[in-house]
Amino acid sequence: MIQVQQVSKSYSQSRFFRKKNSMVKAVENVSLNIKEGSCFTLLGQSGSGKSTLGKMILGIEKPDDGVILFNGINVHKTTINERKRLQQSLQVVFQDCHSAVNPKLKIRDIIVEPILVYEKLDINQIEDRVGKLLKMVGLSEEDMMKYPQQFSGGQLQRITIARAISTQPRLIVLDESVNSLDVLVQISILKLLKRLQHELKLTYFFITHDIHVARLLADEIAIMHKGRIVEQLLIDELENAKHVATKVLLDSQLKIDSIHHQLDLKEELEL
Repeated sequence: MIQVQQVSKSYSQSRFFRKKNSMVKAVENVSLNIKEGSCFTLLGQSGSGKSTLGKMILGIEKPDDGVILFNGINVHKTTINERKRLQQSLQVVFQDCHSAVNPKLKIRDIIVEPILVYEKLDINQIEDRVGKLLKMVGLSEEDMMKYPQQFSGGQLQRITIARAISTQPRLIVLDESVNSLDVLVQISILKLLKRLQHELKLTYFFITHDIHVARLLADEIAIMHKGRIVEQLLIDELENAKHVATKVLLDSQLKIDSIHHQLDLKEELEL
């Protein structure tokens, strides 16, 4: 579905007392394949380049070098019609659900916004569509007339998920989508994501620094360190990781309390 071929991206970084800015490599010579129907997880510490790669896959950022293909189409070299189809097929759920929505809009208008780019609907059709989407994410039809500030963080993340699935996408980029939530809310959102993936035949590109979340959703894991993919493993192979960056991630999170956290999540997530 998605092919990332030798992609690199650098940013200019200002330096005090220097005439020229230096270039920082956020992503360097990255290649990977995301298979349709899978959950491909990109795991790494903050600042490793994960979100930059996610933005390039979505077409939000353009690589300096390399190519990203979605079913053979170059994401960054498209016709107007191809770009429209890509935007419909590629959606995203960000970590900060509060900044991802307009606080002045009703939930109905937040969810329907991407749909109206591709379809003309009257008010009855809009409310019917939004009501069904809210039910799919565990909320009620009555919630569509409320405003974002009337919801908890977990509920608001469900609303951003409803918006993401509203265009019937093929791929959803989940950028640290549960990491700002407490453990119990994480469990409920992870269960929702697993169910939606099964029901809607979705493909996920899941970005996280949390190895426990990665274990629970991933089919395949790539470890990103300083802009590079340093190791790529099937989920069952994680304990056999060889690269020091992977071992650091494992060692930093496999404490007794973290182990209990993982076991609780695993029990709750069983379908």
